[in-house]
Amino acid sequence: MRIGILGLGAIGTVIAGYLKNKKDVFLVSRKENIGIIKDKGITIRGVRGNYNLNNIKVYDKLNQSVDLAILAVKTQDVRDILVDNINYLKDSFILTVQNGIKAEEIISEFLPKEKIISTIVMFGATYLEPGLVVHNFEGDWILGKLDGNIDNNLETIADVFKESFSVKLTDKILGMKWLKLFLNANNCIPAIVNKSMQECFSNLDLCQISIGIWREGLGAVRKANIELADLPDFPVERLVKLVSLPVEEGAKIFSNIMSNLSKEPLYGSVLQSIRRNRPSEIDYLNGAFIEIGRKNSFYTPLNKRLVELVHKVEKDKEFITIEELISKTKNLIPRHNFLEDREIVNTSFPRLKLTVLKVEGDCYHGYKEKDEIILEDFTHPPKFFCLGLAHVLFPVIYALSFGARFPLQENQRSLQVTCPDGGKLTFKVEIFDHKGTIEFLPKDTNYKGPQPKDMSLEVIKSTGNCSYGYKVGDKFFFKGLKCPKDFCGAAYHCAFPALFALNFGAKFFFMENPNSIDTVTCPDGGKVVFRVKREC
Repeated sequence: MRIGILGLGAIGTVIAGYLKNKKDVFLVSRKENIGIIKDKGITIRGVRGNYNLNNIKVYDKLNQSVDLAILAVKTQDVRDILVDNINYLKDSFILTVQNGIKAEEIISEFLPKEKIISTIVMFGATYLEPGLVVHNFEGDWILGKLDGNIDNNLETIADVFKESFSVKLTDKILGMKWLKLFLNANNCIPAIVNKSMQECFSNLDLCQISIGIWREGLGAVRKANIELADLPDFPVERLVKLVSLPVEEGAKIFSNIMSNLSKEPLYGSVLQSIRRNRPSEIDYLNGAFIEIGRKNSFYTPLNKRLVELVHKVEKDKEFITIEELISKTKNLIPRHNFLEDREIVNTSFPRLKLTVLKVEGDCYHGYKEKDEIILEDFTHPPKFFCLGLAHVLFPVIYALSFGARFPLQENQRSLQVTCPDGGKLTFKVEIFDHKGTIEFLPKDTNYKGPQPKDMSLEVIKSTGNCSYGYKVGDKFFFKGLKCPKDFCGAAYHCAFPALFALNFGAKFFFMENPNSIDTVTCPDGGKVVFRVKREC
């Protein structure tokens, strides 16, 4: 059997190195790497000792047909490698080694599905330079077909690899690939902070982010009715148990698992791509959770934030610190594990409690003294909740959700709100911490009265005709919550929750500048978008 290995990154080089002297193998690499590999050969260090292969022929594309083509490039490069070599692949079996679940879909645009062999690589490797890799740890090479059929062709291909690798066949390859995605999804963390996996996952705060990634991912997978299948040494049950534990406990177990994977530093596929100045596969890892979440109305804010941070690192060529990563994501770690049968609101924001303190007059909704109302977060009121109350309540719960403090209150993390219908009812608003306990911060004994902040409202987007003539660059200055003379009332109405929150010390952790928010939008067709900023 003539084998083409298309792509000599970490995994491709390991496969090429161990197969080259035993099988009829044709190697394809990037043009810029061919000279180096020809001169220095292939060197594999690691769990099998040092292995060298010299006098290698390597090309930038196929020049003859092959029986089996191993596509060892990242998912984002699959289409290009197929286009470049399709004339020699029309009768070939195509074997994938990509992380994620998109490669097979791309290949099926070019070749019949029955020719696609889907695989999962459970051994680990690190790319150092062209032709030089570290084989970090052993693991199975799992082969299967998406239709679940284990036929003679699959068994023949498996036999080709068994001399060099531990090979397993499966009729549940798609479920296994989805489970493998959970393992790969944590590659984003080393990529953002430029540290090894061992360094990252000895930090329990970073491990909590990992548990959050898995919680969100599992919630999205369950909502999409995707059935996961056990991997060797990583059964579905382990994933479920880890995300079912309190985040802090799950993080400790996760840390023990990940910190001992390899004696050599592990960096993960995403960071390796970034260090090589290549686009990463992040959109096919954490991005897969985001995609199925979007299709099935399941919100994945933590994974979305991590994908954004990876793309920012790729664009700016600058990593951030571990402390910065924790700060930008800690409030997005899901509070729920999404495994319970009851319907759960998918939110990373804190729950809030309203308590009726006083009733004077008839309440249309029948609220009584000492009634308690739980809000799953500042955007999810209970069914049949009073919209009049919601109108006056929103700025308060919005502010509390982003850390505002009210120093005159006995509990600075609480505030009273009055019903707008004649002041018939008074409510106390409180907020829960991530452990489910009401937050309490004693009154500020040094409080010397109102200290309104200097605020600004800047137009950052303008489309269509604004009746007030606002245009990009226009900037308006506020003192506390005082509305400037002749300012658009509708715009002020929309900006007020942000102004209120910022005036009392809230920080929007998801913004580049947490002392501002740039999503305040005109209600008249979204013609004008403002940035609200605390200037001091």
